[in-house]
This record gives sequence, structure tokens and C-alpha cells, in this order.
Amino acid sequence: MKTSQGIETIMIFDLFPLILTTFCCALVMVKAVQPIAVEIGLVDRPCVRKKHDGHVPLIGGISTFVAVLVATSIWLPDTQELRMYLIASAMLVFIGILDDKYDLSVRVRLVGQTLVACLMLFGVGTYISNFGNLLGFGTLEIGPLGLIFTFFAILVLINAFNMIDGLDGLLGGQSLNTLISIAILFIIGNNYQDLNYPLILVFALLPYLAFNLDIYKRFTRKIYMGDAGSMFIGLSVIWLLGKGTQGANPSFNPVTALWITAVPLMDMLAIVIRRVRKGHPPFKADRDHLHHICIKAGLSQKKTLALITTMSLLMSAFGILGHLLEFPEVLMLVLFLMIFVIYSRILSYISSKQIA
Repeated sequence: MKTSQGIETIMIFDLFPLILTTFCCALVMVKAVQPIAVEIGLVDRPCVRKKHDGHVPLIGGISTFVAVLVATSIWLPDTQELRMYLIASAMLVFIGILDDKYDLSVRVRLVGQTLVACLMLFGVGTYISNFGNLLGFGTLEIGPLGLIFTFFAILVLINAFNMIDGLDGLLGGQSLNTLISIAILFIIGNNYQDLNYPLILVFALLPYLAFNLDIYKRFTRKIYMGDAGSMFIGLSVIWLLGKGTQGANPSFNPVTALWITAVPLMDMLAIVIRRVRKGHPPFKADRDHLHHICIKAGLSQKKTLALITTMSLLMSAFGILGHLLEFPEVLMLVLFLMIFVIYSRILSYISSKQIA
């Protein structure tokens, strides 16, 4: 167990240079890549589904990934796991850039995501096989079936964070909520050796979020994350969740992972279910996401962002509280499923009324 002096030493001598390097690199990358993106047409253009002013550079993902790459290369030990994560992330960012530029088909994106998922599974060599005391009868182990589960979990989280990106500040807010929650859970679980990873991602995201929300609009134009960034965040989150919930000394229970990713996860699953019921392709783009429904219900973009962000914070806070107070994992699972059913039915009802 770490002493307070040990924690202070880590914070001062390890985290500060790491954080400063990450933040500055992300900031420089935004300014450096922005004119290039405009020149080559790596921009988001207004259309029926995307209502914004002008062409917005899709560089948030590039700046975030490069900052993570630079900071980890300089300050963290070179391990097989980290190398595989960075290689898989680079592949996913490249696929995302192609999608942002040329609007790839769903099939091509899924093929690319599948290759990345396989690289993570067999390159890193770890997978989710321990579900904790999920059913109340002791630790639930699924053994080699965990490879299949982890494969689909990677695809789900990649697409969940990709699909939530539809409103200024929304993806950034959801990502920070999840990553900060993971960092808190690492601290609670005395897992200081992995604390660097979520913190690097948090500070790599901050410049993007500031420019995305036009906080520095006098100095730079608005930017978007793009598919390159949203998919990269999803991959990073599932990797960190695996690190936090698996192994001999896990930092938190697998069911807690549901609570700290609740809104992106529930939004994706609910909308896929609605699309399938309507006979539509599950990944066909539409305007039935939570943020679209809130705006169609009369909320402004700022109020919609505040509402969804508050929902995420409350869900994460409850998940962390349940972990701290050692609520039965089966209870936490049942509560999560109940909230998901209520959430899904409420959105379906509101959506049907708006259509009518």
C-alpha cells in the first residue's frame, strides 16, 4: 500500500512532467495540423444531418493520439502491451482519418475495427475472462470464452464513443467523465502504476475540448474530433477497463465499468435496438440519438450538453460509490439493467411522439 509521501513523490516527479508534455503536445498539434486539414479537405461539411457553420477541421483525434504517443514514448516504460496498444491505436486512427476524408462504408469500417480488435487481443495477450461476483455465487470465470467477449466488447466501445459524437463538447465530456472515473478507481485500488494512462488521455483531450467549445475562438477556429478520435477514445477506454478489472489484483469490479461508460453504452445499445425493430441497418446514421431527441424536444445545445453530462456524472458517481461501499455486484447489475430499460423506453416514447 502506498504511503502519502510515496503518492506525493509520484504526483510531483512523475505526473507533472507527463501532464505538461501531453497538454503542450496536443495544443501544438492542433495549431500545426489545422491548416493542413483545411488544405487537404479533412473537414466536416454541413449537410442534412450536420448543421453547423462552414467547414470544420476534423483534427481532434490526430492531435490527441500524437500527444499520447509522444508522452508515453518519453515518460513511460517501453512494454509489449504499450507498444501493441499504440500500434492498434495508430491503425484505428488511420482508418478513422480515411473515414473522415472519404466516408467509408460501414462494412469497411467494421473490417478495420475487427483487425484492430484482433491485434489488441493477440498482441497484448490479455482479455476479459473474470466478471467478478456478478451473480452472487462467487467469482464468475468464463475462461477462453473471454476472447470472444473481449472481441465484441472492443467493437462495442469503439462504436459507442463514435456514435455519441454529435454535439459540441459531448464526446469530450463523456470521455473525460469515463477517464477521470477510471483514474479515481485506480487510486482507490492503489493501482498507481497504471494511473499514468488515463491521466495522459485526459490532458491530451483538454486542448481539443477547449477548441471544440470555442473557448479560444479569438485565437483559433472550431475543430471536431472526427471518427479517428472517437474510435481511438473507445479503444483506449476498453483497454483501460481491461487493465482495471482483470488480473490478480483488480482495481474495480467489472460491473462498475458499466456505470462509468453508461451514457455512451446505453445510447448505442438503445438506438441499435430501435433501428433493428424498425427494420433498419443497426449502424445506419440517423438523428435518433439522445442529443438529437433532446434538441427536438426543445432544449438548446448548451442545455442538452449540460443534461447529458450531468447524467454521466451521476451514473459514474453512483458506480464509484457502489464500489467504495461494496454494494453487491448483482445488485449493481440489476439496477443498471433497470435504468437501461427505463431509459430505452422513455427515449422510444419521446421519439415516437416527435415523429407523430
